[in-house]
Amino acid sequence: MLPFDYVVLVLYLLLMVIIGWLSGRVVRGKDDYFLAGRGMGFIPIGLSVMVTSFSAINYVSIPNEVFAHGLYVIASFPVFFLVAYPISRWWIPYFWGLRVTSVYEFFELRYDRRVRFLASGMFLVWRFVWMSTVLYASGKIMQALTWFPLVAMILVCGLVATLYTTWGGMRAVMFTDVAQFIVLFGGIALGVGLAFWEGGFEVIRQSAAGGCLRPFKPFDPDYLSLDPRHRMTLWSALIGVSVTFLSRYGADQVVMQRYFTARDLASARRGLWLNAWVSVISLSLLSLLGLCVFSHACHTHGVDGVGMLELIRSGKVQPLDSLGRLICSFPVGVTGLVASGLMAATMSSIDSGLNSCVAAYVVDFGGSRERSSWMVFVTGIAVTLLSLLMIPLFQASSGLFVVVNKFVNALGSPLLGMVLLGMFSRVVTGRGLLYGGVAGFFASLSISFFVKPLALQYYAAANLLATLLCCYLASAILKGNRARELSET
Repeated sequence: MLPFDYVVLVLYLLLMVIIGWLSGRVVRGKDDYFLAGRGMGFIPIGLSVMVTSFSAINYVSIPNEVFAHGLYVIASFPVFFLVAYPISRWWIPYFWGLRVTSVYEFFELRYDRRVRFLASGMFLVWRFVWMSTVLYASGKIMQALTWFPLVAMILVCGLVATLYTTWGGMRAVMFTDVAQFIVLFGGIALGVGLAFWEGGFEVIRQSAAGGCLRPFKPFDPDYLSLDPRHRMTLWSALIGVSVTFLSRYGADQVVMQRYFTARDLASARRGLWLNAWVSVISLSLLSLLGLCVFSHACHTHGVDGVGMLELIRSGKVQPLDSLGRLICSFPVGVTGLVASGLMAATMSSIDSGLNSCVAAYVVDFGGSRERSSWMVFVTGIAVTLLSLLMIPLFQASSGLFVVVNKFVNALGSPLLGMVLLGMFSRVVTGRGLLYGGVAGFFASLSISFFVKPLALQYYAAANLLATLLCCYLASAILKGNRARELSET
């Protein structure tokens, strides 16, 4: 990166802090700090949901996945629309009618306070691990771009996001999310456009020769296999990612809280559909970026697509380093914008996670509402330190894409199982949901760590089935009171 690129990056960081400070001047009470006064329109809701879910993990892992394995991952993109329908049709009206701040409040309304504590606690564990992973992913690519130490990059991303979230609450989070979407989408689109402008058809030709267009060219018959041991198939993508997205959009306080900020039910629903469209477009651009990274790596190392494939297999070329070299090859200023897009992807996830984690703690566990901003600050510091402590674990893993699918995403499946049963089951009891949820949580961790080999996305589905089974068995054995009917207003 050249000096002007650093200027662009610093200006972006200053803009985020200013938005947070200005937003903080109009915060009035709990509804403002956690729900932005319940007055947001569908555009900020949709863009906020998108950039919250679209983290630096996607920014890094999708191009890296295409670079190393091909276009298998794009089979999961239509799932955004498949999942948006049931969430819009059933989830959003159900919880909107309850007028809650934390989605897990409904467990106490349906069963008892213990189930609510369990669900909220599981969410906090899930999202703490998720935020730490996001910070690490951002730090790795920023290290490749700036040559600053990994620790320094994690500290900058974590502390700046913590600062403006502390000041401005949910209104700052959502307004910065809109700005971050513009920077994020603009950076990706400009990067892909420049790469194709310079490489043209050669990008596609080299990608095809190196196998980056698999499973389509050449066609991989295993892509349609029903064998759950294949790393990624059409069926594992559709089934496993559907479970993952249901967890994200229907059981995650981080996303659900955005629905609750809507001025009306229609705005919440339209925001969800807007999120689906912009997510698919952005992920498609990132997949194209992966092809551009491969082509640029061929040019850098002076080999063709087949030769690059051999270098990848031998470990002499790493996807992350190649992504960093491509971004640094862009014209002055563009590199800074793309780097800002990466930081935007990170900060949008961190700020949303911090606000939602504190909201869940304050509402579900009775924390002090008057000290919410202070709690956001402390939580941000804790997440940043956790990310630093987990560096050896991440470096020992087999890649961020694997970590995300096997562990981070799989942790949401037990929570989804509890929400599904709480909403739709008349058989499961409060005691069964409590003890079955605990058993499902530990069963999910065991499956993620010890069940091998299994297609990456199937871990989320397997963990959901394990949780449902545990809850039904616990209800049958332990009995207890069944769910109370709720009147939706």
